[in-house]
Amino acid sequence: MMKALSRKNGHTMSHETLEEMRMMGVRMIQQGHRAGDIAAWMRLNRSCVFRWVQRYRQGGVEALRSTKATGAPGKLKESQILKLMEMLRRPAMDYDFDSDLWTGPRVRRLIKKKFGIRFHPRHMPRFLRRLGLVRKSPERRALEQDPKKIRQWQKQILPRIQRQARQSGGLILYGDEASFFLIPHIGKTWTFPEVRPIARVSGQKGIWVGVTSAVSPRGHLVFKFAKGNFNSATLIDFMKSLRQHFRGRKLFFIIDGAPSHRAKVVQKFVQDHSSWLSLFRLPAYSPELNPDEEVWNFAKTKQLDAKPMKDKKELRSKVLRALRSLQKIQKR
Repeated sequence: MMKALSRKNGHTMSHETLEEMRMMGVRMIQQGHRAGDIAAWMRLNRSCVFRWVQRYRQGGVEALRSTKATGAPGKLKESQILKLMEMLRRPAMDYDFDSDLWTGPRVRRLIKKKFGIRFHPRHMPRFLRRLGLVRKSPERRALEQDPKKIRQWQKQILPRIQRQARQSGGLILYGDEASFFLIPHIGKTWTFPEVRPIARVSGQKGIWVGVTSAVSPRGHLVFKFAKGNFNSATLIDFMKSLRQHFRGRKLFFIIDGAPSHRAKVVQKFVQDHSSWLSLFRLPAYSPELNPDEEVWNFAKTKQLDAKPMKDKKELRSKVLRALRSLQKIQKR
C-alpha cells in the first residue's frame, strides 16, 4: 500500500520536487492507478493530478517540466524511488544503523546496499530535497518509555476515557506543573557574522515560580500559581480550584505519574470526590501525550524568550501575562 507524501504546497516545494511529482503522477496514471489514489498518496487535490494529465496530453513530457533546470537525470528508477521513500519513513535502526536518524551518508549507504547504485556525497542534499525531505531537529524520547503501554493508552485507555466523558457530558483535562526561572530560556537570533549577540539576564540563580495548569483538548486553559514546592497538597488544591471553575461538570483529569500524584492522600481525595472527579495517569516517560506540555514550551520559548527580569515579582508578573495571553487565544 502506498504511503502518503508529507503535505506541502507549490510555494514551499522545490522546482525539482514538483517536476518529479508531475512526471511520476502521469506515469502512474498510465500504469492504471486512479487519480484519487495518487492525489491521496501525494497529499494533493485530485484536480492537480487531472491538470498534469491534461498538460501531458497537450504538450507531452516537456509540458510537465519545471521552468527551472533540474540538472542531470536521476540514477534510480521510479520503482526504486518509491521503495526508497517507503524505507526512509522507517527508523534507520530498522536497517542496522546505530540510531533512528537519517543522514546523507546513511541514505547513500542504503542506496548502495539495496540498489547497487553509488551517489556522490555532494549530490545527496539536493537528491533528498527532490524527494521532498527536509531537515528537522528530532524530538527527544526517553529510552525508558514502554511502547506497549503507549499503544495501550492510545488504543484502549484514552478511547475509554473519551467515551465516558461523552456519555456523562463531562470534560477531559490534561494537567501538569512547571517551574519558571528568573534566568529565562534564550533562543536563537538573527545577526551579522561578525557580531556577537548578547542577552542581558539576571545573575541571581535559584529564583523561580511554580505553576500548575490544566488544558482541555480544545485548548481551554486554567492555571494556578503554587505557594511553594510541588507536592500532593499542591495537586489537591488545584483540583479543588478546577471544581470551582467547572462547577456542575464531571472532570476526567489526566496527569503524569509523578510521586506526589500517586500519594495516598491524593487517591483518597479522588475517591471521596468520585461524583465529579476521575483521575488518570499517563504512561511513564511520555510527555508527548500531554498537550499541557505545549503550554509550558510556548510560554517559555516564545513569550518569555530572553526577556530580562530583575526579581521574583517581575518574573511572576510576566509569567501571569504570558499565560493569560494563551487563555485569550482560545476565546477568540
